[in-house]
Amino acid sequence: MEVASIASAESKRRPKIYDAARTRGIILDAAEKIFAELGYSAARIDVIAKASGYNKSLIYQYFGDKLGLYTEVVKRADQIGEQITGAFISGLLQNDKLASDPAAFRSFLESSTRETVSFLLEHRSYLRILFWEAAEDWRTWNQITYRPDDATQMHELALAAQKNGILRQDLDPALFPILIMNVTTATLQSSSRFEHLLGTLDSPQMREETTRQIVQFIIHGVMEPSLL
Repeated sequence: MEVASIASAESKRRPKIYDAARTRGIILDAAEKIFAELGYSAARIDVIAKASGYNKSLIYQYFGDKLGLYTEVVKRADQIGEQITGAFISGLLQNDKLASDPAAFRSFLESSTRETVSFLLEHRSYLRILFWEAAEDWRTWNQITYRPDDATQMHELALAAQKNGILRQDLDPALFPILIMNVTTATLQSSSRFEHLLGTLDSPQMREETTRQIVQFIIHGVMEPSLL
């Protein structure tokens, strides 16, 4: 038998060795893309397997089932967001004057909104997943075991700012983080519908103008009007 044939036979007998971390990353990349394109309900494991280049059994081995895979996709995206946006916003929240100084509060709204917009535009798959969830009444989101808490600190800030006369008195502080996130995500998600009027967010000029408008809308929507 020729050397090449022997090597080929040995290769077939030898089990394929996986780099677990790299393999998980490739599968999660493929799953994020499919979930973003189709939503959770329509996404199929065999389609994700084909996109990743790995078989279904390996996906089940690593993630258990489709919900387990989806949970890891959401968890990874949220952790990336926490490392980038969350850490930045948490740093801003350490300012002792934030809830008592209108200028500091306004600066926080602008900086945190800009950071959030930047993150979502760089991770558009996650933005699409959020809107698939909203379209399906967050049914799958409420089933996953990973529960990101991205509202508690913002709610506490809103309570203190309202007590100090900075947040609008007619605004429910519990809605403060919800309104900010929804104004941001809905504007970005809907922008492509109006490209004929606005242009594309791939343009740096359009991205900056859209971000500026979102910031101004949030500031004027949540701060006490007499402070503007």
